[in-house]
Amino acid sequence: MIVSEYKEEKPNKHWQELAQPLHLYKYSNVYDDKFYNTLKNTITSHLTNYNKLTYSTHRTSFTHGERRLHVVSHAQNDRLQEVVYDLTFLPDWWYQTTDTVYDWAWDQLQNKIHPIFFHHLQTFRDVKPHINDPDCWIPFRWHINYLDYTRYLHTHGDMNHQYFNTALCQFARARSLTFYLHNHVEGHGGELYFLSGYIHKPIENEGVLINGNASFHGINSNMNPNKTPRLAFTVRWAHKDDLYLPGSPDKALYRIDFPNIRR
Repeated sequence: MIVSEYKEEKPNKHWQELAQPLHLYKYSNVYDDKFYNTLKNTITSHLTNYNKLTYSTHRTSFTHGERRLHVVSHAQNDRLQEVVYDLTFLPDWWYQTTDTVYDWAWDQLQNKIHPIFFHHLQTFRDVKPHINDPDCWIPFRWHINYLDYTRYLHTHGDMNHQYFNTALCQFARARSLTFYLHNHVEGHGGELYFLSGYIHKPIENEGVLINGNASFHGINSNMNPNKTPRLAFTVRWAHKDDLYLPGSPDKALYRIDFPNIRR
């Protein structure tokens, strides 16, 4: 694996109070051919066997019978995505503290996700920048990105305020690590862009780590001449000391209202 780093000095001039300068790591030739093909096949099998629609939970909730339900909405621009896991959806997440969450999270992942996926997480846990601050970084969410022909992803920031104990999520130590399963076709879109003007053109078996919560970015339209989908997956990483972890839902500053939350 070859690791390179790119860091800008200033945030985008239009968002100086909200955004942070882009800080990017690129990991090239991450795996040997055997493991890469196994990983890619495992990802594509998930897309074949599971629903690829992303739904986000809306703040509006209502009671039906004895059940507390939430309104959900589909992802923007018909973008297909599968959430492999999200630790914040587990009730026990809300019983963690900064002292317990690291061991709890990695134990959950080791025992509940595919071994191929867990090996991928370990690979990036043990390289910079995560290795520079060991036993602190938690890969709390993994989703597969499937960007079909003509589709795009508008300019945005990653993650939400409720995850963190910082004043804004843009101030949290958090990162998005995207791993690519296809090669970019020059002149046909599918590029990762930033408001600063930086553009990344994907290469398969390559990872890109960004401070995506603090550096606004998007993907331009996938116009692959073969109408091939743009396939990748992203893992959200967060530093344990910046996570909002009340230790119990009863101690939270806001109501944590999951229909089936039980200790």
